[in-house]
This record gives sequence, structure tokens and C-alpha cells, in this order.
Amino acid sequence: MKLLLSLILCTHICWIAAAQDKPNPVDGEDSLYIKRENYVISARQKLTIFIFSTRYLNGKLFTNPGINNYYFPISPLNIGLGFSHKWLAVNIAMYTPHLGKNKYDGQGSKYENFNLQALAYTPRYGLDILYSQNLGYFLGNYNGYVDVTGAPDKTPYFDMSTKRFTMNLLRIFNPIRYSMNATMIGGEMQKNNASSFILNTSFSFSNFDMSDSIPEFLLAQMNQDAIFKKGNFYSIAIMPGYGFTWIINKRFYLGIIPAIGPSFQYKSMTFEDEHDNRFAVSYRVLAKAGAGFHAKRWTAGFSVLYDNELFHLAPQTNIFNNNGKVILKVGYKINVPKWGKGLSKKMTDMQDRFEHTIHNF
Repeated sequence: MKLLLSLILCTHICWIAAAQDKPNPVDGEDSLYIKRENYVISARQKLTIFIFSTRYLNGKLFTNPGINNYYFPISPLNIGLGFSHKWLAVNIAMYTPHLGKNKYDGQGSKYENFNLQALAYTPRYGLDILYSQNLGYFLGNYNGYVDVTGAPDKTPYFDMSTKRFTMNLLRIFNPIRYSMNATMIGGEMQKNNASSFILNTSFSFSNFDMSDSIPEFLLAQMNQDAIFKKGNFYSIAIMPGYGFTWIINKRFYLGIIPAIGPSFQYKSMTFEDEHDNRFAVSYRVLAKAGAGFHAKRWTAGFSVLYDNELFHLAPQTNIFNNNGKVILKVGYKINVPKWGKGLSKKMTDMQDRFEHTIHNF
């Protein structure tokens, strides 16, 4: 696993190194920012405070011979606070409304979720850090795919828990005209339509624990050779993609960033009668999109994340793990307070040192 990780990191760094300009690196960096001024407006001296709401789409599709089970989180909504400044944006879930718990059988109050997201985008490079955890799922499509004889009157509740951590490194190949920051963070604003080839290298950890809450009427219909109980899944994915951003009436934007590629996995899985550790190669699809508007003080918009990865469990039995979400946010730009100007300057210094180091690698 360490050897595989080293090879992939070397591959990613070689992509970065091969794409660099040959002249003096300091002159190259200076010219990059000078050229960008013709295409990108940066609100580098502003701090944006925003309120956001996240709607989870964290479905887990289990495929079995003749039966597909799709689990959804019972508590799919977060409300929180966040900020963005220069190359960094962070949002943290503060409140999770407990909605509709009377629709489910079992311990309907035993569900919760948490979401943390940090995005960092310089002109050439990007970093996504995502963490989410959910407790409490329901079987969303059992009336259409399962023999419901013996099923409860209410939607079956599952005491299943999931955890997901993802770190995604990005290389942006058209840093002068195209700004991923403008679409996903809002700290910049593109003047014109632009696009760029983007290379994603993603490291993920996923944990699924089905507990003992799967009802008997469903267990009897599952693949008896692969009744999944819990597991840890580690993966490294290399996903080439392409980003497009369209500018409408100068202030409105729409951006789409799809990517797909191979996923190298290590799986530690516990079934009802056995435990299995396995290496595998699968695939992963990653798509991000954003739309909204920028004004002098106000900004608003929504972003969408679709992150789907296939984990093979046994013959004819798989997990399609979708870590999707829709985020709606409204922000207000303020001047950086006096007590924060030193930190703001350090952020600029960190960016300059990072890009200079990578440029010279």
C-alpha cells in the first residue's frame, strides 16, 4: 500500500512538474498574477461570512442478485456557518433539524449527522478536505425492489452508521483565465467564460457499520453468501477532469467540473460468517458544480457535489457509495478586521512559498 501511494504521489508531482514554465520561476509567478488581472477579479482584502444549508444525498446502494437496496440518511439536513478569505473556505455544521422521525419505525430519535468541509484553491492548485458522518438510515426503495411480506407499516429504520473522509489534490492547467476559486469558494470572480483541464488525485477512507438492525424480511432476500455487516475501505483515485465556467451578465456564474478515473482500493470487510481483506481496482466518478452571483458586498449561490465509488463485496454484490450533497449559502463581504490582518498576510506568504516550492520541484 505504501509503495502504491508513493507511485501515485510521484505521478501527480510529475504531472505538476511537466506543466511548469521553463523560465525563471519567480518571474513566472509574477507574470502569472499580472496576466490574471485581465481575466480574474480577486477580493483578496475581503473576508466573506456566510450562512449555509447542506442537503445530504449520501445514498448507499447495495446490489444483490435480483434485489437492490438503497439506503438514505434519515437526518439529511445541516445548517451552519462558514467563512472564506483568499484561497481558503471552511464551513462547519452547527445544527441538524430532526425532521419526520414519526415516519420511521424503531428508535426514530437515534439519528444524527455532521459535516465539515474545507476548500483551498490557488490559481494552479487546489485542495478539498471533506468529512461527514451519518447515524440512522432508512430503506428508500423497498416497496419497488423487495418482497414486503412481513415488512413493518412504516418505513424500515436502520441503525447503520457511516463515516467518510476525503482529501482531494487538484492541478489546474489554465490558471490565467480559469478560476476554480470563483465557482466553488467565491473569493474571486471571472470576467469571461473559461475552462481548464484538471487533474484530481483523491485519498479516501470510508467506514460502514450495518449493526444488527436489518429486519428479517430483508435478510432472507439478500445474497446469503455475502450478508455485509461492516467494513473499512481505503482508496486512492486518479481522475482526469475538465472544468467549465460560464459568466452571465458579468455578475452571474455557472460552473461544472466532472472527472472520472480508476480507484485503487484496500477493503477490510466483515460478513455474517467471515472476514475478508482484499485489494482491488474499481472506478470513481467525481463531479462538482456551482452557480450564483457576485456583488460588491453580497454573494449567494449553491454548489453540488457528486462523488460515487464502486466497492465490490462478492459475486453480484456491490456497494455504490455516493457522498453527494447540495449546499446553499448566502454571504456578506467585510474588510479584514485589524486583528486579522497579520493572519491574512501570513496566508498570502503561505501561498507564495507553496507555489514557489512546487514550481521549483
